[in-house]
Amino acid sequence: MKKLLLSISALFFVAYASSQVICKGVSPAAIAGNYTFTWADPPGGWGTPDFLIPNTWVEDTLMLVEDGTPGLNPQGNPISQEGCNPLINDLTGKIAVIFRNTCEFGLKAINAENAGAVGVIIVNRNPGEWLNMGPGASGANVTIPVVMLDLTDGMNIIQEMQNGPVVMFIGNKIGMNPNDAGMSAATTLIPKQGAVVSFLAQNGAEFNFDLGTRIYNYGNQGQANVSLNATVTDPSGTEVYNNTVSGLNINAADSVDVDPTQANALPQFSLATYPMGRYTLTYTIALDNTPDDDPSDNSVSYDFVIQDSLYTFANVDVATGNATPSTHYRPSTNNATYSICTVLKDANASRIAAVGLHFSATTAAASGVTLDGEEIALTLYKWEDPFTDLNDVNFGFNTLTQMAGGYYYYPSDLQGTLVYGAFDQAVVLEDNVRYLACAQTVNLDVYLGFESERDHTWNYDYYLQPMSPIESDGTYYAAGFGTDVPNALVLRVIDANNIGLSEVSTINGKAYPNPSAGQIDINIEGEGAAQVVVTDITGKVVSRKSIHLVNGISSYSLEGLSNGMYIFNVTLENGKTAQFNVVKK
Repeated sequence: MKKLLLSISALFFVAYASSQVICKGVSPAAIAGNYTFTWADPPGGWGTPDFLIPNTWVEDTLMLVEDGTPGLNPQGNPISQEGCNPLINDLTGKIAVIFRNTCEFGLKAINAENAGAVGVIIVNRNPGEWLNMGPGASGANVTIPVVMLDLTDGMNIIQEMQNGPVVMFIGNKIGMNPNDAGMSAATTLIPKQGAVVSFLAQNGAEFNFDLGTRIYNYGNQGQANVSLNATVTDPSGTEVYNNTVSGLNINAADSVDVDPTQANALPQFSLATYPMGRYTLTYTIALDNTPDDDPSDNSVSYDFVIQDSLYTFANVDVATGNATPSTHYRPSTNNATYSICTVLKDANASRIAAVGLHFSATTAAASGVTLDGEEIALTLYKWEDPFTDLNDVNFGFNTLTQMAGGYYYYPSDLQGTLVYGAFDQAVVLEDNVRYLACAQTVNLDVYLGFESERDHTWNYDYYLQPMSPIESDGTYYAAGFGTDVPNALVLRVIDANNIGLSEVSTINGKAYPNPSAGQIDINIEGEGAAQVVVTDITGKVVSRKSIHLVNGISSYSLEGLSNGMYIFNVTLENGKTAQFNVVKK
């Protein structure tokens, strides 16, 4: 399992070189841009080039491998394009594209190299699964670059290959060009959350964030008078922040930091008021009267959304208004429980109440397991360890007091879909108290949702606060699988003024026909997702299910319940509850 150390490596050169180890689509425009990837490297037992050495790269046209094997693999792709046997097509001067499935990575790569390939791209068989590629018996003999892409990215590239030549760059671009400045996501300060709760952001004193980035000179020429500009636009598109730091001199293969701890700094972002909607932060680097030879990393943008119900460190999608998990992970060494969590602590937290969690899950296609009926446990803890930051000797996950719980039961096989589960009660939060909200599975075939659009590495190092921890077999990891991949867990909240009054938090509900021999319709004053907990007259929980209300109605099967009277407790995603009796005859 990947764990991020809290200390920063003293080997600056390694960090600098790693910042521009890239896999980039060059042409056509449909696939242009940088891709998340893993690569085979010499320390892992491969004979491949070391990407940490500047100017180690390959750029060429892609070609699918072909070894003539008939049939399709379990993912529906040609087995012949897995490259497990000597290839029958000529790959001279091409970057080979190979599907992952059965044979060793090293064998695939050596077959491609023997057919003339100058590089290898392996397309993973599962979306959102990242792993180090073992060399196997042949990897030590491979002398060309080998990288692995996510299934989704790889299939998009393969589809574009049907339309004509596709060119990609793989490697380290340091020193390739004379004039080349850029930024790295891992060394850029971004908005603290993707979704900001409006009740906690009523003015600049309540919500603000610092800005900054590390500007790299990847070129082989020194640069004078480099500038960094930062702008923020509000939901109307109006520019509400615009500041520039200029006069930066950067030697070749060097960098300079612009952040509040340095002489070169941008003012903090804060506004007197925050209209609800989407804000966009954009950083732009400019050279002094010189065109940048590779402007692809000269500008980067990050959104944050202010609204009244969602809190998350993940990116919030424009279309859905909620998180959009792009990948799903689980610890490789996990044997029992696995949780993803989000942390909230705010000076004005008493204005809100926590009511539930949005999350997503997948199962590996090869496992044959579906999500239908799968249970996810939901918990809200008060995190009472007395620490100030991650460097505090008192930091730990030792005092977690449960404030609310709940369960979500998948009504069908909703692979990768963001779903909602309510807590068993709405909890009004306390000011300046740290909370940990978690979604947990005990199924070793279930992967939970993450996203790859927001890299929190510099935020993590700068603010020194936990954001998206995970739990594996009872042990918590503050940085999760790495601060470059925050989980896509979303805490749903409501106005605390709506809690505590029975006439506000309790709504009418009933079932018909009642009594019933098997099927009932639940009728509630509400819409959308809801959780149903059924108890017998002794108070024992006999059933937990998730339902979806349309026009206030959802069908519910009494199958599995013995004849008798039961108490139905229904909780809506806004925290409102209904209770009524049902008799099975």
